[in-house]
Amino acid sequence: MSTQADIRREVTAKIVTALEAGTPPWRRPWRDDLTNSGAAANASSGLRYRGVNALLLGLAGYESRWWATYAQVQALGGRVRRGEHGTRIVFYRHVEKEAAFTADGEDVIDTFPLLKTYSVFNAGQVDGLDEFQARPRDATKFVDFGPAEAVLAATGADIRYGGSKAVYFAGDDHIHLPEPEAFTAPHEFYATAFHELIHWTGHATRLDRLAKNARFGSTAYAREELVAEIGCCFLSAEVGVPQSGDLTNHAAYLHSWLSILGADPTAVFTAAGQASAAADFLLPCGSRPRGPATPVVAAA
Repeated sequence: MSTQADIRREVTAKIVTALEAGTPPWRRPWRDDLTNSGAAANASSGLRYRGVNALLLGLAGYESRWWATYAQVQALGGRVRRGEHGTRIVFYRHVEKEAAFTADGEDVIDTFPLLKTYSVFNAGQVDGLDEFQARPRDATKFVDFGPAEAVLAATGADIRYGGSKAVYFAGDDHIHLPEPEAFTAPHEFYATAFHELIHWTGHATRLDRLAKNARFGSTAYAREELVAEIGCCFLSAEVGVPQSGDLTNHAAYLHSWLSILGADPTAVFTAAGQASAAADFLLPCGSRPRGPATPVVAAA
């Protein structure tokens, strides 16, 4: 039976291997000429996977966004094909236990994370669930940036345009972006805006992530960039913005990210969890795409 440390090492090893091969797991592009392609979600509940599970399922390489356990597949009326192997993901929750007593005789509650693994199957491995399969779209390929615009409008963020740099200034809490027309394509603009908005969510008046992550000292900046990189991709996948092919920032931080992940097997869990929380914070009601079974609502 795998220990908690074994699970963390196994997951981190998969992410590190992908990064070393030049394939960031959070940058799994989807086919926008296919239906049912996008952010990984559970076919039974309609809820999207969050945190490190979104990364692990992105690495699996299937075109359909829909996943389910063996029992869920059967309950939905499907059948996993003979010879197919599930993808292992992580069940994570905090467990409380009574640890000791204070000098005054009061209970001290110790909280620790509990990790378990279980397997899920992609719709592409299943017969009998046609509505969950990735299929070519009937209409001419078209990218609707309306949901992305809804995200920008709903934030109320102070975004100032002009110049040639994209940056979030935490001191006076504003984002500076080049004019949208300066980008080579609309999806490049939204990807850049989303990256800076993920940083924006870390302000003390929102998720208060920047101050908390400052404890990592010399690696704090690289860790925050990792959160922004992953969060941007989560958000882009959720609102249907094709991910940018520009990996300039990724390449610049690759060595730092590999060093962080190699030294701390919990780092990818923390970064992916923070990225999911940031993407959730930015998603306005009504912007989430609907699946074939049930609406994709809150975080899975």
